[in-house]
Amino acid sequence: MIKIIKKNMFGDTIELPITKNILFPGGEVGIQLDDFNLKYRYTKAAYQTIIARIMDSNDILRLLNVVDALRRENDTPIRLFMPYVPYSRQDRACNTGEAFSLKVFAKLINSQNFEKVTICDPHSDVVPAVFENIEVISQLAIINNFAEFHGMIAKGATLISPDAGANKKTSNLAAHFGHSSFLRADKLRDLQTGNIKETIVYADDLTGQTVVIVDDICDGGRTFIELAKVLKDKKAAKVVLYVTHGIFSKGVKPLFQGGIDEIYTTNAYNNTNPVDIEGKLTVLDLEKCFL
Repeated sequence: MIKIIKKNMFGDTIELPITKNILFPGGEVGIQLDDFNLKYRYTKAAYQTIIARIMDSNDILRLLNVVDALRRENDTPIRLFMPYVPYSRQDRACNTGEAFSLKVFAKLINSQNFEKVTICDPHSDVVPAVFENIEVISQLAIINNFAEFHGMIAKGATLISPDAGANKKTSNLAAHFGHSSFLRADKLRDLQTGNIKETIVYADDLTGQTVVIVDDICDGGRTFIELAKVLKDKKAAKVVLYVTHGIFSKGVKPLFQGGIDEIYTTNAYNNTNPVDIEGKLTVLDLEKCFL
């Protein structure tokens, strides 16, 4: 989903509609913006912002076409608000013959010469390093805007890092809230199939505790389902999941069925909230907090 906004001299936010998303018979993607009547074309603004929630490769082409169309109509600087970074999990080439997909995508974005590119809770330190004019909204900054979830941690909920990749962020979060420690977990995968063979939690007894899993991305959610099973086996009273980027490619129902009691996420990936189940899903609007 691509959206364009600008603020006029009075501070009013104006959305510039995209009137057509075109898919040509040959498979090419195109767009057509609103007719740029006087209200839009001559409204003075220091900059205009493209909000890009990129969910497939066609959205990348839509974004590039939107930039071109805007620059043909006016010379107002363009900023990009792209809370979820596509290809962020392909942040290195691991095997012979593989592409460094994140770097390929970053080159496309950098070529557009945005005044600023804002991203949220990047998957690794590699992500902001490959983009130009980058602004990072940290996981902690997002959680500080999430009143209900923030309060849960402040009241003493136990934080757990689901794997080694999340340890640094979970450690920072625990320190911010004055926790003396956090729990760690590891997972063992089958190298041939990628399936999780075993999940280990470095704690013996969690009786009566609310345990909060914190991570950046949830795709299918198998990591969190397997972790929740172990936490419940160790007598945790409640298992809460926070992820900034809720892709939820299999929906949220399997997560709740698998032992997750509540989910907190944002609209970083998709502006259309996944289907809630019995009030267990809470979504933070990043645009209201950071634009």
